[in-house]
Amino acid sequence: MPEHMHITTAEDYAAYIGPNTGKYLYNFSKFQALRDGFTVTWHWPAFFFGFWWFLYRKMYFWAVISLLITFLPFGNFIAQIGYGMGAYYLYYRDCKGKIHAVLSAYPGQNARDILQEAGGVHGWVKIVGVICFFLQPVWIFFVTIFFGSAMMLSMHQFIM
Repeated sequence: MPEHMHITTAEDYAAYIGPNTGKYLYNFSKFQALRDGFTVTWHWPAFFFGFWWFLYRKMYFWAVISLLITFLPFGNFIAQIGYGMGAYYLYYRDCKGKIHAVLSAYPGQNARDILQEAGGVHGWVKIVGVICFFLQPVWIFFVTIFFGSAMMLSMHQFIM
């Protein structure tokens, strides 16, 4: 096997994933059995907290996509179902690509520490998410107070 070809091991995934490794490896094995093919799995945290879960797992592209989807009418609920069904697969693909990038950049070296740093989770996301959850009613209150009457006036003018 050429040196640049590396088979990603369970140890590589474990170093990269961090918390809840067993749950992820169990679901990753389903995709590996299908030669990296997709099969429906279910992930409750991704279903309930899509944007925050993607951010927590350092999946920035999907975090931005999920944030943009929240602005679409009815798009968020449909997307939440998609996140629940596909989160393990999206994370599997993300892990596999990032692990390969690290191991390619550091061939023949023990990259375990680098995998742990590149992967894992952002612990601060849970704190910021909870703060935002509790500040949301305050935000809605102030937007309604400061912009509510202006929005109603503009809608009235639009209808007339």
